[in-house]
Amino acid sequence: MTQVLIAAGVLIAGAALALLLRNNVHRAWAALASQAVATVLVESVAVPTLLEGTDWRGTLRWSYPAEAIAAHLDPLSAFFLSWSLPMTLLGTLYALGYLRPYFKTRNAGPQFALLNITSLSFLLIYTIETATVFLLGWEIAAVAAWLLVIWDYPNQKIRFAGFNYLVSTHVGFFVLVAAFMLMHAHTGSMDFEAFAQFLRAPSPLRGVTFVTLVVAFGLKSAFFPFHTWLPRAHSAAPAHVSALMSGVIHKAGLFGLLRFTLLMGQPEEWMGWALIAFSAHSAVIAVAYTTAQRDLKRLLGYSSTENVGIVGMGIGLGYLGLAWHRPALVALGFTGAILHIVNHAFFKCLLFYAAGSVYRATHLIDLERLGGLARKVPWTAAFFLLGGAAISGLPPFNGFVSELLLYAGFLNGGVPAGVERIALIIAAAVLALVGGISMLAMTRAFGVTFLGAPRDASVHAEADSSKSMRAAMAVCALGVVLVGLMPAAALRVIGPAAALFTRLLPGGGDVGAANALVASTVTPVNVAAGLFLGLLGALLLVRRMLAGSQPAPRHVTWGCGYTAVSPRMQYSGTSFSLQFVGVFEAVLKLLKRVKLPQGPFPAKGSHLNTTCVDSVEQKMFESLGHSENLARRIASLVSAEPTASFAVGLLALAAIAAVALARGGLP
Repeated sequence: MTQVLIAAGVLIAGAALALLLRNNVHRAWAALASQAVATVLVESVAVPTLLEGTDWRGTLRWSYPAEAIAAHLDPLSAFFLSWSLPMTLLGTLYALGYLRPYFKTRNAGPQFALLNITSLSFLLIYTIETATVFLLGWEIAAVAAWLLVIWDYPNQKIRFAGFNYLVSTHVGFFVLVAAFMLMHAHTGSMDFEAFAQFLRAPSPLRGVTFVTLVVAFGLKSAFFPFHTWLPRAHSAAPAHVSALMSGVIHKAGLFGLLRFTLLMGQPEEWMGWALIAFSAHSAVIAVAYTTAQRDLKRLLGYSSTENVGIVGMGIGLGYLGLAWHRPALVALGFTGAILHIVNHAFFKCLLFYAAGSVYRATHLIDLERLGGLARKVPWTAAFFLLGGAAISGLPPFNGFVSELLLYAGFLNGGVPAGVERIALIIAAAVLALVGGISMLAMTRAFGVTFLGAPRDASVHAEADSSKSMRAAMAVCALGVVLVGLMPAAALRVIGPAAALFTRLLPGGGDVGAANALVASTVTPVNVAAGLFLGLLGALLLVRRMLAGSQPAPRHVTWGCGYTAVSPRMQYSGTSFSLQFVGVFEAVLKLLKRVKLPQGPFPAKGSHLNTTCVDSVEQKMFESLGHSENLARRIASLVSAEPTASFAVGLLALAAIAAVALARGGLP
């Protein structure tokens, strides 16, 4: 644990240097160097803990009010630390290239300092089990992410997106505080070990606490309908910030759910069904929204809500396995969920980095104006295609492996016969539907952005991404491919973390049998991946032998009678998915701004602009508007005389006091 403390000091020192140094390049390298050192220190502890399945507990002495801070490093904490800090380091490397155009005009030090502080918050969240310090790390992560989002603060749209995120994350913070206060009231302690004693005793109050925790962690991870801040924040933030928020920072909410599952022990059956229903609803609605977005980063933001829904379905399946005492469901559910967490980090960071490269090349992320970029930015196109295939769950990439484990769990023969089996078969069908819609969304995003002809003659792509940006994308792409081709190795790494949940079964569960079941599920993937690579290599060898050194002949493609194709003859982003959007028209609200041509010789300026608005956000703003109008009407009825206003205030206070007393007295 000493290494973790030293790493925290190194990160703070690196953040200070990023703020104090005068040259932006030096600031960036100070952050990179300090993060690299901190990552090595943390990995030296986290990797052995994760692979060996060890468990370390300790107490850090501090001043009032913390006094004694409980620290805990187990395979679950080690799993989150083992990839969170390296992914943040990759994001900082990407930021070195992404922010370079600003180096001569702006101070980039705060950006790099905040990336260090983000890594510091992970050390607190994933290793501390005292509620007050845990909340401190939670708040540091939230405020750091907010400041990273509003990098381009002169833009009003970006300031509003940052404000929306700040309010939403603090609503979740207050809900989490409420859950902690509820547990503290019954335990007299703020340590997680004391919370565990309360959570392990079945009672109606435990159910209330569970729901409160799910809401708090759901707001952090952006489950639907707590997601409204996410598309705006991702659209407004720099690409590396969007990638880290989606792939890394918001995983703290999923960590919280998993950590409190370990504290709770045996969940009740209704908790598993509630998580599956809640998560499936989140995945379906969010993936439907991805098909209608014209902002590329907003599209990727909605897909984050989809993927946390997939993780939640896996956790819910594990809950049912614990409630029914079925080791197979526990192993498949939690292993699939944990693996999908890191898989999502790889392919979602890759996609956001590719979207940032598109923005850096064209200064646009509007699908209606992009097109034909594959020729201009081939590296970015290849990386986006790879990430799109992975997020759609296509083999032989990493997204397929984790979703395969969830399919195996939902369709497992150990599920009780009857309504339960039917319900889980429906859950598997929902997961398949989500995968199909995701494939449609990624096909649309890639095809409209990178294929065809440019849709706007005024858009000119500059050079492809810089070396540092390309390096970050390459590492994420490597993770996508390696996990997909060698899933057994990935399961060996995460196995001890998943085994913690199997041990919650009566008698400690049979961890060996559970691991064997999971391994047997992915063994065909290993075999198929080997055959695929062998066949691909053979085909490439045969092609090389047949073609020799002669270049392939080139000729114009047959144009089917349309040899003078114009951009207006190809699909736009809206038209590509319009038929599908019509099926979900009750949810996907299209806002149209149209100016029709007038007269036989219409003047220029006619247009049709279609945008998909978020239904939840729209209802929320409508409710706020109605509340404001109601408050104004009530205020208009109150006399402007000070005496009358004072009397109304006293009446309001009396009413509040009466309600409080009726509920059992003031605190």
